[in-house]
Amino acid sequence: MILRLVERRTRPVPVGAWFAAGPRTRLTGLAEPLGRPDWVVDVVLVDDETMAGLNEDFRKVTGVTDVLSFSYLQDTGIGKPDLVRGQGHTFTNLWLDKLSCARENGAAQAVGEVVLAPGFVVDRCREKGWSLEHEIPMLLVHGILHILGWDHRDEGETEAMQAVEEEILAVGGLPHPLHERS
Repeated sequence: MILRLVERRTRPVPVGAWFAAGPRTRLTGLAEPLGRPDWVVDVVLVDDETMAGLNEDFRKVTGVTDVLSFSYLQDTGIGKPDLVRGQGHTFTNLWLDKLSCARENGAAQAVGEVVLAPGFVVDRCREKGWSLEHEIPMLLVHGILHILGWDHRDEGETEAMQAVEEEILAVGGLPHPLHERS
């Protein structure tokens, strides 16, 4: 999977080395085993106020959150799926939404967006004593898994999704931050 960084913050907050050299270095390695190699996910960095608005509009939850995902993939379709369950760590069969995922020169366009609120994440990590160097990649992987059909509506889904997160993070030599906290 290809990551594209989209900066939408009016007041950028430093987020450590993860974005310092661009997402094509440290974060891309985490995304490579996910989805398909020609699929693009936009990593959108927003201010806390923007994230709070998105959280209210799309989840009907008041306040800022750390990460939101918007998938342009469909879990039903006609014909062979573009990605079958389990392939590229998908939760279910997935079809490209032909309207949202138009192709240019044979390459798929963005199949989703992972929206991060770095200011909120930095503040929360500082307040809780959490490692920002572990939190950012976990949130990115978490967001991409949502695009690939994963969810955490109950304890079983949560445990399964965290196991996949842990597997992907381990490939990058990183621990899962939730295990560090327990």
